[in-house]
Amino acid sequence: DLPPAGEETLTVMGQPRKVRKYAVDFMGARQFAWLNERGEVVKEEGILGIALEKVPEEEALGGMTGSGGADVTEIASVAASVPIEAPERVQRLRLRVGGVDAKAFHLDGDRQRFEPPVLTITREKDPEDAERSVGLPGAAARSLLKPNPFIQSDHPRIRRLAERLVTRGEPPAVRARKILAWVHKNIEKRPVLSVPNALETLDNGVGDCNEHAALLAALLRAANIPAEIEAGLVYMKGRFYYHAWNVLYIGRWITADAVFGQMPADATHVRLIRGGMESQMDLMGVIGNIELDVLEQHP
Repeated sequence: DLPPAGEETLTVMGQPRKVRKYAVDFMGARQFAWLNERGEVVKEEGILGIALEKVPEEEALGGMTGSGGADVTEIASVAASVPIEAPERVQRLRLRVGGVDAKAFHLDGDRQRFEPPVLTITREKDPEDAERSVGLPGAAARSLLKPNPFIQSDHPRIRRLAERLVTRGEPPAVRARKILAWVHKNIEKRPVLSVPNALETLDNGVGDCNEHAALLAALLRAANIPAEIEAGLVYMKGRFYYHAWNVLYIGRWITADAVFGQMPADATHVRLIRGGMESQMDLMGVIGNIELDVLEQHP
């Protein structure tokens, strides 16, 4: 238990309330949380300089010009110019991309080909169980197998779970598919207020796409499969929403989405960046600016 940093009176949901303020150091970053008498967080600040406060729904949405009461996830999404039928089956997608500095993002490479302004995404072929990894070059492989503060692939609980899920000597595609299936089935898909990290996600059993991606990366690395996080947009019900998933190496690069349970991920996954939390900060400048026109879709 953390000792409170002090008591304060805050206006919560329009009423003055006595609350306790707590200070937390998370990976070098100072954060603060205010809890009411029931232990509920009514205010939080510090993560990436963002302050969050519990207010009535109409007040939360009132300052969003033109929102019309829309959910914040929709406000931060991108409308598709035409609907995409059965996105989970899309094998190739061509888009016209605008409103974004292409040099600042990872639009070109692997399954994506960017010939400004047209981006072509081709879904990778399904991995064969008999495929054997030929291995990445030493430095590249080491960097994508190492733990970091958010992907704790060397933690005993992460390693024990990875060892339980896979069998020594299995082809990498088989190991990856088993780990993906476990994360998809066992982690509840619900937004959480936290800095995504694998160990906390495993302990809590809940998270959004970022938590799924962090845990999948950690388990894959613990199973000796190089893995990284990618982030960008994915199509759902007429719009492209901001989303995170993974890319892993099994002799060739292949995308995997633990939220959707896909390996490879469908071609409506538009990668903008590849890397950890520090890379994802670049996405903040894209919100409200990027434009996507659907030119072709092939199932």
